[in-house]
Amino acid sequence: MKRMPFPHHIKGFTLIEVMVVIVIISIVASLIVLNVDGLDQRKAMQAREMLLLDLKQINREANDQSRIYALDFQNATDVAQAQYGIVEYIPIKQNTQQPVRVIENTPWKAVPEFQKRTLPDQVSVSVQTEDYQFKNANNAELLGNNAPKLIWFGNGEAKPATIQMYYQQKPVGDVIRVDYLGKVDEEK
Repeated sequence: MKRMPFPHHIKGFTLIEVMVVIVIISIVASLIVLNVDGLDQRKAMQAREMLLLDLKQINREANDQSRIYALDFQNATDVAQAQYGIVEYIPIKQNTQQPVRVIENTPWKAVPEFQKRTLPDQVSVSVQTEDYQFKNANNAELLGNNAPKLIWFGNGEAKPATIQMYYQQKPVGDVIRVDYLGKVDEEK
């Protein structure tokens, strides 16, 4: 009986080695899939923190410069993401000597020093004004229904409101409250 010689170098992987690699790849893939949603949630939380910082900055600047600022939210559309910026109230002066009438008759102008911030995908913001009686206030452009919901008057007062940020229709963090003195707080 003659024996067949075995080659000295056998090439290939054993079944156990292949199975171990498949298990490792499946575990890594499942971790990646689970973290993708968590990454978007973290982006929403970061956007909320930036909004908090911006609200505090607007309060300081409105009081320091004695200017009337408002937060201007623009909801997401089919072609643009949700974003917010700061607008300033500049009263329109009626000039009777000017023969040409200006078409753009809005007293709210964008503040060029503050660039608009874009919110992440599927993030929305709800702003609800709170009832507060401002004594001796009669300017409908500031307190009427067409005025922005969140205004700092530049004299230490603000239009009180609550703000809630949502990611995929679920609340992100606690409610942010701006009181009539412009103080920004988080409800706990």
